[in-house]
Amino acid sequence: MFDRAKYKKSALNTLHNNWGVPCLISIVYLALSGLSNFGTLPLSVCVSGIMSVGIIFTFMKMISLSLSLGGTSPEKYENISFNTFLQGLEEHWLNALLGSLWNFLWVFLWSLLFFIPGIVKYYSYSMMFYVMAENPKISAMKAMDISKILTSGHKSDLFVMDLSFLGWAFLSMLCGGIGFIWLYPYTHMSKTYAYFDLKRMAFSQNKLSPADFE
Repeated sequence: MFDRAKYKKSALNTLHNNWGVPCLISIVYLALSGLSNFGTLPLSVCVSGIMSVGIIFTFMKMISLSLSLGGTSPEKYENISFNTFLQGLEEHWLNALLGSLWNFLWVFLWSLLFFIPGIVKYYSYSMMFYVMAENPKISAMKAMDISKILTSGHKSDLFVMDLSFLGWAFLSMLCGGIGFIWLYPYTHMSKTYAYFDLKRMAFSQNKLSPADFE
């Protein structure tokens, strides 16, 4: 069962006393995304995709460490640093670049039909970067196919989950955008927990198997 409240609570537990590295990464992401917006749309999409995979890679490491400690958040993630984020970029940048362009192309084509199909496909493909961050050898096309299976029956859940952050986004804008430094890690960490649970559910329903991620 998709439980967004649980994912958000787990995200806050993991981030508790450990906001430093995620917030630093968030600042870098927001700065580079802002600069890329002055360029072309494909450039902005690629920068966002590459950075997102690096961020997700870092958050997956944090979650793995948290779970290894019984789900409790340690005072310091000694093995998690800004270098973890750089490692994620180094290992995934090319695949993330291709994935960003592939994702953008398909969402754009579906949007030409009508606005709503574009939104549906956006959520259908929304887990592909999580698949790629966890499995660097998986191609962008295969990651997209896996994402469609993971999100089958849960696209509306993911949409509502995004809506649940709108209040915080509004408050962040009232603070001159400063609040996004904390909101961005919160949303991505929550979605990372959602990805792991969607993957677990897909395994239990025999929609996917570990072999599909090899």
